[in-house]
Amino acid sequence: MRIMIAGGGTGGHVYPGIAMYDALRRRVRNVEVLFVGARAGVESRIFDDLGLPSVLLPGRGVRGKGLLAKLISPLTLVAGLYHGVREVLSFKPDVVIGTGGYASVAVVAASIICNRKRVVQEQNSVPGMANRVLSRFANLVLLSYEESRKYIRRGVPTAVVGNPIRVKQKPNRSEAMTFFDLDPGVPVVLICGGSRGARSINEASVDAIKRLLERRHIQFIVLSGDLDYNTVRAGLDGYEERVRVYPFLQEMHHAYSAADLAVSRSGASAVFELAAFGVPTVFVPYPYAADNHQKKNVAELGASGAAVVIEDRSCTGEQLETIIETLLDDEEQRGNMRRKTSAWAKADADSLAAEKILDLAPYYRTCVMAGVSFGSGGIEEAAGSAGGRAHCTTGPAGGPGRN
Repeated sequence: MRIMIAGGGTGGHVYPGIAMYDALRRRVRNVEVLFVGARAGVESRIFDDLGLPSVLLPGRGVRGKGLLAKLISPLTLVAGLYHGVREVLSFKPDVVIGTGGYASVAVVAASIICNRKRVVQEQNSVPGMANRVLSRFANLVLLSYEESRKYIRRGVPTAVVGNPIRVKQKPNRSEAMTFFDLDPGVPVVLICGGSRGARSINEASVDAIKRLLERRHIQFIVLSGDLDYNTVRAGLDGYEERVRVYPFLQEMHHAYSAADLAVSRSGASAVFELAAFGVPTVFVPYPYAADNHQKKNVAELGASGAAVVIEDRSCTGEQLETIIETLLDDEEQRGNMRRKTSAWAKADADSLAAEKILDLAPYYRTCVMAGVSFGSGGIEEAAGSAGGRAHCTTGPAGGPGRN
């Protein structure tokens, strides 16, 4: 089975695709994948770090960019579409999955031209502009929030599965504390601003950490993003014994396992990952997010008491100091937050998404049900299949599962 997964710009557009790929691999033995991103996004490093087959398109998204970028955007989109069509024709995917961002637009549009099955996956409560347009031509739209349905054109197949997350390990505080070389007997606060960092959170956190460490025994893990890494490191110089600062971290399961409390932006990936690990969290929504979707992502959690939500303009060192201290001193409140957020979490979103994707490739669905897998030499019989014989002996013209 061949899957092309396109998206990027931020980790929030990349990791759901990786999670869905992993879930598909657990169901179909040989899944060939090609990830498509943009050269200007964070996905290049992510794909390289994880050893994933990928291509990177020239160009970048234009929403929120300057006038010059918007003037040349038609040329950028045409170039992206050209490259997208070339990659689709070359790879011949059975299903194309778009997870948002510039590369997703180019490749999903190319899949329409090339007549390939296409899935649009939306992480946030309010679908982005590109996904709203692309969803009109999708065979399936995967949603994270029930309230997102109202933004999708009536008649387009949708499924609310939650946001597939990359972090599937079970919480293990002991391993996490060893990984970070921290004291297991001392509380840990995780500060994360998303894959690209968050300046307002970084600045407030440096101030709050200094204030708190002058009089309290606390440990901190700070994920600053690349742009502010040197500034944050310099601002916390002398506090290395109880503070760990990283520009970026692949091993997020360790960070979530170690955290007694977190302060975070509220992009969908962060929200669903923190919820899956049951981490009591103070969310600071990015105020300039399209359609204010970060605030809407955590509206239900904030209203139910499962999380604390504060405005970005209120995120000062003094305010963070007060909130962190109050929550660390109130084990009962953190326990309630942990239970409520865990109940809200959709930890099986990747599996649900994979099942829906397989429904678009009925040949592979039949083979999975019959216990058949696809090896390098074609179809192989799986142990335990009925009578020891495979029932899926031929695929559609052009090979198994090809359109």
